[in-house]
Amino acid sequence: MIIFSGLFTAFGRLIGEVATMTIGWATILLFGRIPQSRQTVLSFITLGSLAWVAALSGVLFPAVGAFLLAAVPRTSFIDQTGMRLIMLGLAALLPLAIGLATVTFIAPEARPTGRGRLTQLLRGYPFAAVYAITIVFLAGWGLAWKIRGLQHGWESAHVPMIVKPGRYDGVVASLEAALREAGIDVARTRASPWFDIPPRLLAFVGGAAVRGLIPDELVEFRIEDLAILVYPSDVALLGRSELVARARAAVARRLTFTDAYLTTAKESEQIEDRLAEIARRPTASAADFKPIDDLLTMLVAPYDEWETLYRLRLQVEVERRLPDAIGPAGGS
Repeated sequence: MIIFSGLFTAFGRLIGEVATMTIGWATILLFGRIPQSRQTVLSFITLGSLAWVAALSGVLFPAVGAFLLAAVPRTSFIDQTGMRLIMLGLAALLPLAIGLATVTFIAPEARPTGRGRLTQLLRGYPFAAVYAITIVFLAGWGLAWKIRGLQHGWESAHVPMIVKPGRYDGVVASLEAALREAGIDVARTRASPWFDIPPRLLAFVGGAAVRGLIPDELVEFRIEDLAILVYPSDVALLGRSELVARARAAVARRLTFTDAYLTTAKESEQIEDRLAEIARRPTASAADFKPIDDLLTMLVAPYDEWETLYRLRLQVEVERRLPDAIGPAGGS
């Protein structure tokens, strides 16, 4: 158990908020926006997908199974044979539980019944596989990103976000303009095809409706000593610390005015939508923000998400009520 605890701690630090936003983006494409009351279910699906891969690996590969059995403490009434049966049961049945959990993401009036519900349960198998592959891919990418930074003495940074479905190209264009306004004359290139794998798998599982919302290609910006990958759920920066700081500031400031969310729950994203509507106006008054403040007062959300919303609210107010006091940020 100590071994697993250390592995999960290291894993969580490696992908952290980026994985949360990526799973949030995938879920929006598959099921729509998820309310705060369903975030626990989303966490179960994420961890359940990883547990399923571990159990399946243990069943298919005896050496992996032996390692897992040695790492998990056993009680006096469950012997090694019993643990193997539990592992087999998880490999066979856990995706069905994930499929059942996804039913709660569907509006009550639209939830499948009868054979449709059975189909949704069976879809838990591809859902579990895609979620797990995506998370493991992010972990590997994050590790490679860190190693590359250490080799060059560079700094790496992330700005987690969720691009609204079908709006990737617009967000990329806006971020490119923000970087150039900040004096960073980047060159736009296509990102490595490896980064296309998780979105393509998601499109395969989600069908034609999701396929039309997946970017045709992912974009990377480059100049000497700086690389910026724009993923649908993350802006990853790697380079000299002073360049990373400038680029991160430009990106974070502009994201407020693009078609991207910085939070994951439906209620929080609805507040972001209202702030975006105010941000599109030439100016705004204090009265425009009174309904936002009322919503923030009553919002039930994790503190970091609430803090993000409050920062966005202050940024929009400053840049729309005092436009002459600062430089350009989001435009219109």
